[in-house]
Amino acid sequence: MVGMTSDEGENYDFFNPIKPEGNVEDWMNKVDEEMKSTLQTLCKIAVFNYAKADRIEWIREQIG
Repeated sequence: MVGMTSDEGENYDFFNPIKPEGNVEDWMNKVDEEMKSTLQTLCKIAVFNYAKADRIEWIREQIG
């Protein structure tokens, strides 16, 4: 698993891809953990860049 895509077409790549190996429940939990970790990091990066960027450009660059 290398990332996620929403129903609206927004997508992002995981910072640490997950191999679907072994017990399904185990690797699906790893996917869930990586999804949360990646989104938290992306939010931190977005907040850090908020004051530096043009507002419209910033909105277009961030996943929503």
